[in-house]
Amino acid sequence: MKRLWRNIYKSEKGFTLVELMIVIIILAVLTGIAVPSYMALRNRARESATESEMKNIATAVELHQADLEDYPTTAEYPGVLSPYMDPVPANDSWGEAYAYVSADGSTYTLTSTGADMAAAGGDDLVMTDGQWTSTGAY
Repeated sequence: MKRLWRNIYKSEKGFTLVELMIVIIILAVLTGIAVPSYMALRNRARESATESEMKNIATAVELHQADLEDYPTTAEYPGVLSPYMDPVPANDSWGEAYAYVSADGSTYTLTSTGADMAAAGGDDLVMTDGQWTSTGAY
């Protein structure tokens, strides 16, 4: 009787290979669902932070325009904005540099390349003379 009990006890100890494989498959499926959602959420948060920064930069540019009656040229940006915003952010939330273009001081465009980090991509954030002309993909 003692020998029978010992064999039953040993056979019930631990997990079988099938049980472990089922758990691994379930974890892989849950990870496959969670990771894309997380990435989209992270890009949406970065886009929102970049939009906020761009609005603040545009406000500083507009204050410069109100004081001096023209926008800073590309060569002057961001140095002349220090009285209105200090420090002026150089990079967006993805780590790419903002593109500020103003040839003659009568108009300007501020651009962030967005999540794809490619110029003229479909998710660029573009502000022209303080107004949104392209608001990204999210």
